[in-house]
Amino acid sequence: MKIIALSLTLCFAALAGIAQKGIEFTDGWCLTKKGDTLRGKVCLENTKTGERFEKIMFMDAKDATNQKKRYGIDKITSFGAADKVYEFVTLDEGIPPFVMERVITGDLSLYKCWFKMPESTPQKMVYEVGMFLKKKEVSDFFEVPEKKFQKEMAAYFKGDEDIVKMIKENNYEVKDLDKIVQAYNAKE
Repeated sequence: MKIIALSLTLCFAALAGIAQKGIEFTDGWCLTKKGDTLRGKVCLENTKTGERFEKIMFMDAKDATNQKKRYGIDKITSFGAADKVYEFVTLDEGIPPFVMERVITGDLSLYKCWFKMPESTPQKMVYEVGMFLKKKEVSDFFEVPEKKFQKEMAAYFKGDEDIVKMIKENNYEVKDLDKIVQAYNAKE
């Protein structure tokens, strides 16, 4: 009987270990809706399956039990991990808020987000990356298109002819967004 109990215990322990594979925490922080900053460890993604969580897992540094808590838009506004900053953003009233990485901050900010694709499975998540721009004085986000990139950028930067000229002369594409944003933010 003891052998059976020991075998079952080992099996459950092995299964628990398997379930935790891919859950890796890094040093980070969370900004609560009340304005408090919590420091601890953050996990946004299952590294085994590639799943990006809608609610992050967080272990508060002040909690000696290392209890894992789930935080989402209901509790926090933003968080940081591995030198990256993430925000919960609402793009459209009909779509619930989701996590976006703030890549560059300035008069023009660059954001990156991930949209789950239909071919995703529980074993392997597949995402399409979306890039967004947001001007400081404008509340709306602009989704950067891959097709007709230069034409759409010329319309977005209408009135900033030096930026439009730079995009066209250098034949910039979506992969060059960081250069465009940095040039825009460097302007006086």
